[in-house]
Amino acid sequence: MRLLVDNYTAPALASALRDREEILQLCAGLLAEGKLDELSNTLRPFESRYIKRRRKRKNKLDLHGVGGFDTHSLEMLRRGLMRMPRRVSQAHQRRAGVVLPLCNVDGVPCILFEKRSRHLRAHPDEVCLPGGMVSAASDISIVSTCLREMAEEIEGINPNDVTVLGVLRCNWGEVHHLTGIAVTPVVCFIGEIGGKVLKPNPDEVAECFTVPLVSLLDRERWVHRKDYAPIFTGGPHIIWGLTGYIIERFLKDVLARYSLHV
Repeated sequence: MRLLVDNYTAPALASALRDREEILQLCAGLLAEGKLDELSNTLRPFESRYIKRRRKRKNKLDLHGVGGFDTHSLEMLRRGLMRMPRRVSQAHQRRAGVVLPLCNVDGVPCILFEKRSRHLRAHPDEVCLPGGMVSAASDISIVSTCLREMAEEIEGINPNDVTVLGVLRCNWGEVHHLTGIAVTPVVCFIGEIGGKVLKPNPDEVAECFTVPLVSLLDRERWVHRKDYAPIFTGGPHIIWGLTGYIIERFLKDVLARYSLHV
């Protein structure tokens, strides 16, 4: 039971329990009526060989033949985020949210990044994800924070067109160690942007750029050093620090669950 509670959300567990109860009630009814053939057919999908076959089929995530992220693949990622282990840690006064913006660029699955303006006082010229500090006065949730900040930083992304997939459950202790702030990443899909004109807010963002998912999945393009956040060297700009940490957590904790074809 502890394994289930640690690895699945309450809605996912409730749904699974409801399904289990309905199946048991159906089987009990068939047994009481002596309908053994129907009972056998009902229980057959729960045989080990069929379960293994379904799991193998469900774990295939094809982003190549369908032209990037589509409804099916996004639903698989949403479920993967729901299954991430829960992270319980002490509360932090300083909280922020960032968007991990999945997108398609002419049918190629990518992630969108920002390069901060060089005149900013904090982390100038560094690569980051859209986001910022929680506003207690205006933000009703961490998702609200992320969508508001992304709209302020990048013109051309309509928050109403953004699909929120879920929260990437990072270890707040590790994140706080990197930044001094408890940062919550929210994974979103911002659509096909190959034909869009994205205008970064020059007060905060110097430029926007994308990196294909296939490049981010190439382990040869990553550098790891003890006690440092991972560094990605395969894009137009070096990705490191908190952004490198978040991207690697997404690759390892979510995408690694699937057999990917990109």
